[in-house]
Amino acid sequence: MANVYEIAILGRVTWSLHSLSNEGTVGNVTEPRTVVLADGRKTDGISGEMLKHIHAMNMWALESNKNAFCEVCKYLKPERADGNRSVRQKTRPDEAAKEAISTCRLCDVHGFLVQKPTVARESTVEFGWSVGIPDVKRDIHVHARQSVHVVYVEEEIEAGKWEGKKCAVRDCDTKEEESKLSRVGNKWYCDKHIPTPQMLYHRPTRSGVYAVISVFQPWRIGLNNVNFDYEVNDRKSRYQLALKAYQAMFLRTEGAMTTTRHPHTENFEGVIVVSKVNYPVPVISPLKDDYVQQIEKIKTIIGNNNVEVKKFNSLAEFAQEINELLNDEPYRLQI
Repeated sequence: MANVYEIAILGRVTWSLHSLSNEGTVGNVTEPRTVVLADGRKTDGISGEMLKHIHAMNMWALESNKNAFCEVCKYLKPERADGNRSVRQKTRPDEAAKEAISTCRLCDVHGFLVQKPTVARESTVEFGWSVGIPDVKRDIHVHARQSVHVVYVEEEIEAGKWEGKKCAVRDCDTKEEESKLSRVGNKWYCDKHIPTPQMLYHRPTRSGVYAVISVFQPWRIGLNNVNFDYEVNDRKSRYQLALKAYQAMFLRTEGAMTTTRHPHTENFEGVIVVSKVNYPVPVISPLKDDYVQQIEKIKTIIGNNNVEVKKFNSLAEFAQEINELLNDEPYRLQI
């Protein structure tokens, strides 16, 4: 068992046929995220906001006792501590921070901003963009949704009174006495062939290998950043909950449009870098092909006993490495 100061998760995840993060929808067209790399290349991206939201959702879902959250986070409202009356009733920033941290695991781990009294606490969990390692394959699919509403009929002729008019559909065999005739636009249609409106949507789908970076700072769990006191005694269980949320989010990744485009997660490989002393955990982007070798060199430079590099080559190995970290203790500042 060791003390854990910081943890970095650096890896390459293969997602196929997903639409996890999008720019937005203009009319009936949804645009995928596009980011520009340092060398000018354009590629696909999944925002850090999306990934952080996925992690927070998993923390909430994995905690069976929802009383471990404040009255705001218990219902997953986005304002967090700022919507907590017991926090806003405090007059001093240190008291407000103490109330927010001690009463809510989600506010503690994912941070908060309280307007009055003014106090902010940065998240202990950080995500960068998940960036497609060129080339990400993109496609746009047309999705036709049938409307349940009847089209606008401008004029109707009763059955048996067509007066020489006929259905616009070729080879229509509907008899005049069996159906009324309806005018839609400039054409007439029998009941059998009256058009059903369609709503056409253009939806993106992407497949590729994505570089993922995330930093977790266990040393800040429970820490009041106003007076630098630790406000809780259950730091380890909060640390474990955050790690399990990491595990869950990659074993089944949720995001935008997963009801119809749930990603095919094919593989996850990389390293978990663990800093055991009060030294920032090194982070090198998996966009670099030799990022693992670079991390291992840094380990020897700053001291083999200070940093541990845990390699994984599959989702199962990643889950196992996270399980082993659950036994460790979050680092505690000595003040």
